[in-house]
Amino acid sequence: MKFISYSFKGSSTVSKLLVIFGLTVSLAGCQWGEEVESLIQPDPDEFTVLFSDTSAVKLSTFFTDSMMTGSAQRHLVGRFADPYLGKIQAAAYFQTAPESGITIPDLAEYDSLTLSMRYDTYSYGDTTVPLNISVYKVLKDLSEYSSVYNITKLPFDAAPLGKIKLIPRPRTSNNVRIKLSQALGQEIFEKAQNNQITSASAWTNILQGLLVKAADTDNASVIGFKDTATAVRLHYHTIDVDGLKRDSLNVKLSALFNQIIPDRTGTLLAKAPTTHRIALPSEQTGNKAFIQAGPGVMTRVDFPNLQSLKYYKYSVINRAFLRITPFQLSVTDQLRAPAQIFVYICDKNNEFIVNPSTGTPLPLYDLNSTTVQNPKPVVGTYVNDLINNTQYYLFDVSYYVSNLMNSGLQDGTGLVLRSSAFTGSSGFPEANSEFSKSVDRLVIGDQSTGIKNLRLELFYTVADSK
Repeated sequence: MKFISYSFKGSSTVSKLLVIFGLTVSLAGCQWGEEVESLIQPDPDEFTVLFSDTSAVKLSTFFTDSMMTGSAQRHLVGRFADPYLGKIQAAAYFQTAPESGITIPDLAEYDSLTLSMRYDTYSYGDTTVPLNISVYKVLKDLSEYSSVYNITKLPFDAAPLGKIKLIPRPRTSNNVRIKLSQALGQEIFEKAQNNQITSASAWTNILQGLLVKAADTDNASVIGFKDTATAVRLHYHTIDVDGLKRDSLNVKLSALFNQIIPDRTGTLLAKAPTTHRIALPSEQTGNKAFIQAGPGVMTRVDFPNLQSLKYYKYSVINRAFLRITPFQLSVTDQLRAPAQIFVYICDKNNEFIVNPSTGTPLPLYDLNSTTVQNPKPVVGTYVNDLINNTQYYLFDVSYYVSNLMNSGLQDGTGLVLRSSAFTGSSGFPEANSEFSKSVDRLVIGDQSTGIKNLRLELFYTVADSK
């Protein structure tokens, strides 16, 4: 996916956004109790503060072309079927390599070769259902790729090196051990014992990489494993005067990427566009919009009628909040709502507007930020109000709404909702973000499913024009 960078000099969009933000920050810096003098004290009777939650909010869904998933600190394995978004399968491609050569004692005898992976606490889906996990030998050197994406596919040997059926325990720090091919283990053992694995490249000549994936028929969960705790272990033993002594060599992970492939056949998103430049209006997707990490599904929000308030003389927006309630019954214990939703700004082609100084996508800022140098991005936290039996996200969009009202923008800017912030560099802003190494999702109903489930709450002042 591309990102649009605007310079301060050449772009009315970004410059106006930043100028207005600076003004609002200055106003927000005033503390309660400070005396503000004016030349003319206005008559309070000439002003009316109004509230409205009936403004139109338009939702649409768009999709990233691909996401960079290399060098993640979590690798994902599993498969499940989502009632709204279809089947999703996550598989981990990785390469192991020793820091230098490996050696085995002359009198040692081979025991086994295993792959060891440790849970990192992440899971999504039903972890009470078993996963059928297989390990395959990759037939391509991962180090030949400068960048890899969620849709990248590498050739692999169809005959598995090892299999395991397990009920995941992702909340523990346990290791999952999968016994690998006896023939491969014996080959590695003999070459190491004969000093034929004297470098990392000698190792990768034998084992270029591994693919760990669930069965294509599984309907269970996607599980996260820690990259730093993944290793191929060569087990052996020696016999000496003290008896049998068991030992092992650990060859740790050196390269990794997650392949995350959706199958939307038969779903509301079955006819998803092949480009992120086209968003599907909620009217075309069952009056719903979607967010899904992993495959890179995001919701776009527009306020089509907001600028009509400009034509009410002497009206000023004080505060504006976007309230979103997840679609009824779409949130379950297995398919939980994201803990937080992050907000970014895009243009009419769904290209993220980029901060010209950092090259990363520009988030929506909070009107209450105290400094221009360190503004606070808008984040909506999932609220589960058990007393009133309501669940929602609340976003302070005052900054964006004020910008629309004051600048008269006509370039089709909108807001983008996603389940994590961008954390990478300007070249790969998705790198190692939660959005690229998880599969959390959210289903949002549009206003036709109940205006109170999705609404823009406006507080504005109207002055008497007499």
